[in-house]
Amino acid sequence: MTDMAHNQSMQSPSAPARTEPRPWGIYLMFGLFGAQQGMLGPLMPFLRAEFNLDLRWTGLHFAAYALGLVLIGVPYRWLESRALAIGIGRIAIGSIVLASALFSIASGLTMTLPGSVLMGFSGGLVMAVGQAMLGRLYGRQAAAKLVEAHIVAGLCVLGGALLVGAATAIGLSWRMAPLMVSSWALIMFCLPLTIHKSGAGHNASSQRVDTPRLQRLTRLSLWALVILGISAEWGVGFWGAEYIKTHVQTSASVAATLMSLYFAGTVCGRLVSSYALRRVSPFTLLTVVIFSAIATLLVLSFVKGVTGTAILTFVLGACLGNFFPLILGSAMRIAPQASSTLSTQASQAVGVALLLAPFLLGLLSERIGVEAAFRLLIVYPLLMLPLVPALRGAWSAGNATTPSKE
Repeated sequence: MTDMAHNQSMQSPSAPARTEPRPWGIYLMFGLFGAQQGMLGPLMPFLRAEFNLDLRWTGLHFAAYALGLVLIGVPYRWLESRALAIGIGRIAIGSIVLASALFSIASGLTMTLPGSVLMGFSGGLVMAVGQAMLGRLYGRQAAAKLVEAHIVAGLCVLGGALLVGAATAIGLSWRMAPLMVSSWALIMFCLPLTIHKSGAGHNASSQRVDTPRLQRLTRLSLWALVILGISAEWGVGFWGAEYIKTHVQTSASVAATLMSLYFAGTVCGRLVSSYALRRVSPFTLLTVVIFSAIATLLVLSFVKGVTGTAILTFVLGACLGNFFPLILGSAMRIAPQASSTLSTQASQAVGVALLLAPFLLGLLSERIGVEAAFRLLIVYPLLMLPLVPALRGAWSAGNATTPSKE
């Protein structure tokens, strides 16, 4: 790529970041993803009771959701390569309408399992499309917008869980929660939003990275960082309550309450990062967050008091919750013209991590105990440290004429 093209990639995307208002339409797409993801876990007790499912079949719903995320690659590339009149944004939102509606009318396992796959697929498609739109709009400055989008997603994860609880608490069926998410998506589908047209007609040539080496190095680093980061984040998310219950010697109720601080920390940490990214690069902030996560996990393994555990759990959420948006934002800073490819692969890597990490940690817990297995989560951020310079190396490879000052 010529110097002129490189300068355009540096200058033109940054202007909208300074002058345009926040892209709330895209952020609401992330909200749909979060609400759908947040309601899946709280729905499981109701599915077990109504359809007489054992824990094995219940757990398969989470695996099915993760599988749906993994499967988005080929359909997304096919959709993006065609300038469809309906727009890829509307298609992604429409898939949420169908997935949540199908779940709301499920009559048994033969519908809930495919429904979980479709929920994962539709959520991943919405996330991939939204991330690619932000990458195209903001280019090398997309990291802050990605963090803000995931703040909305995190709030809506909490909202999805609360929606299930509120609907059932007032005597409504659990089916009302997915039906309301489907209705929300249907409203967005019908409204004449500009996001429905964003990205239509982008051909593959506009998404190529500067060199084969840059492409290969960026993709490998991105895959590895996302899998490690999500494995750490959701390893704590899935097994944190059990660890706290065992390590602190407290009740399951107190442990679950302390874990709510973890999810609150993910949102607050992303909020802080969205402001920090105005002054520091995503590479620098990602490195700081990784070191902070390592230190927090280390201290957490020695603290047994409820107050100390509560504080450290919140801080840990603030660190781990920043991994994904900062990793993707760093990758887009390297290759802003490849935002669609990077977004799709990052979303697929999330699915791989969700499919394997909680299961492997549970298997390890059976052999060495939940406390020892949980302490091993520190390995994930440790392995991430050498991969951040690999992304910076990709930057140097693709921009030899413009040395990085980060």
